[in-house]
Amino acid sequence: MKQAEAKSQDFAFLALAKDCATTIPRFLELLDTLRRSGLRVAAFVGENGSQDGTRLLLQRAEAQGEITLVPTPFMASEPERLRRMALGRERLKSELEASGLKPRFVCVLDIDNVIAKPPSPDALLAAAAKLDRQRIFGASATSRPHYYDLLAFEDEHRSFETLLDDLAKSRVDIFKYYRFFRSRIYPHQRALTNDREIECASTFNGLCLYRADDYRLGSYLQAGPSICEHLVFNRGLAAQTGRTMIIDPGLVLRTPMDHAQRSFLPFAWRRLRKLVALPLHRREVRPDPIAS
Repeated sequence: MKQAEAKSQDFAFLALAKDCATTIPRFLELLDTLRRSGLRVAAFVGENGSQDGTRLLLQRAEAQGEITLVPTPFMASEPERLRRMALGRERLKSELEASGLKPRFVCVLDIDNVIAKPPSPDALLAAAAKLDRQRIFGASATSRPHYYDLLAFEDEHRSFETLLDDLAKSRVDIFKYYRFFRSRIYPHQRALTNDREIECASTFNGLCLYRADDYRLGSYLQAGPSICEHLVFNRGLAAQTGRTMIIDPGLVLRTPMDHAQRSFLPFAWRRLRKLVALPLHRREVRPDPIAS
């Protein structure tokens, strides 16, 4: 009986981490707050190639029994970012399955600047309670001042699967690039920022809750062109369960600064600073971020 109780958990948190030493303490504080409130919590964190002390912080947390640190050096050998993220998320999912733990809910989250202001235990519990509805398999956070994660979002009217390709085509000059953000990104981000629940087929936005029984059915991997790993995962669950997701207005994160909407001059200045800081051999590789 005691062994079964030890395997039983309320929440299992799954996160990838790279160069986020400034927000690791916020994540650990969230876990501690949940545990002190009486919840049983496990956390699996994959780290690869950090240069800012992230790995040391995570190693200390593992030594204190706060998390399980998952080795993910294989991610470094995958040059394509979306594919790399999918491989990392799938590894965390496999680690959870191999652990034998039996959580009620799985929380997939980012622990970089999006978790600078973590949700409260009450907000997490309220969001998890919504998963008892028969038609819902997942609930994501929203963010303020606006929802930001278009790549992971999809409903019957909107999909952003080709957004990265379209964005790359707009990079011929800074004016066209900014017009793309003003016309194709900012309006949709504002439209998805609402005080009411938004039902959809896929969402993430930095943090997403699933019923554990549903989460086990999914996979972040697919053959063919690389797209956002959360979109792959959620599409699969939607197809298997016949249910949908919600963006929960009560589960609020802070919009990361690198996803903030800007007027032209701050936008151009930020782009210039990125180009100056980026190594020459990578200047044609990474677009500005538009998703987690």
